Amino acid sequence: MKTLKLKTAVLSALFLVFGLTMNAQGYGEIRGIIKNTELEPVEFATVKILQGNLLIGGTQTDAEGRYKYKPLNPGTYDMVVMEAGHQTQPVNKIKVTPNEATYVDVKISPNTLGTITVTAKAYDYSKAGVDNNMYTMKSLDATELLQLAGANRGDIKGTLTSISSDVIETNGEIHFRGTRGDATAYFVDGVRTLGSSTIPGLGIENLTVFSGGVPAMYGDVMGGVVIITTKSYFSGIREKNMRNNAYREKILEKKRIEKAKLAEEARLKEIEEEKLKEKVQ
Repeated sequence: MKTLKLKTAVLSALFLVFGLTMNAQGYGEIRGIIKNTELEPVEFATVKILQGNLLIGGTQTDAEGRYKYKPLNPGTYDMVVMEAGHQTQPVNKIKVTPNEATYVDVKISPNTLGTITVTAKAYDYSKAGVDNNMYTMKSLDATELLQLAGANRGDIKGTLTSISSDVIETNGEIHFRGTRGDATAYFVDGVRTLGSSTIPGLGIENLTVFSGGVPAMYGDVMGGVVIITTKSYFSGIREKNMRNNAYREKILEKKRIEKAKLAEEARLKEIEEEKLKEKVQ
């Protein structure tokens, strides 16, 4: 009888120690906020908690995009966030510690369909029937001309010598591969001209140069062919719109970065306040 009472006392002590150990170990939890790329909360998103390939459980975000899952034994977990209008976002190696909340904020991207881009290219009659394998040709638009190192913005001659090593300038005349200055044909907006000295580089929308071999459509030319398309009123409008769009995009990107930074700072402050409040309780 005494032996039975002793065994019962020992077992009770063991259970007490085991219970105290389990309570001392405690459980952890995972909580956080799910937002989209615009930093807006995503409501009713599904959050699944896994350990290895085993599904531990799951929950949903509320109207503010917040979620919480507990209790969790201390260890390392994976998480998957799913929402019909957004891309599935996995989060790996989340460390859960006892008696503490592990904060995992996730940003998910909109689930958009792939974009099909159709590019329409205007037919350039000045290049009709031209085979690049048969002729030495170089074509630059206005933006490329502005970025061209060594080009003379005020005179087309300086620009020609900058884009092709086959072109040299001697005594104010342009020579292609050693030919005479008057052996070069110039076409300005589709009309053949006697020269190009009156066309400033900043007034050119597109410049195409044939320095080796000339298509028959340009006639009997011993030297090269220079095809110039000058800027129009609409060219200026297009350039202005491009500059304005680039400036607006730069401002918007700066605002997005500032907004994300402020949101991150506010979230860190909120987490610290939550932890402090739970410690006091």
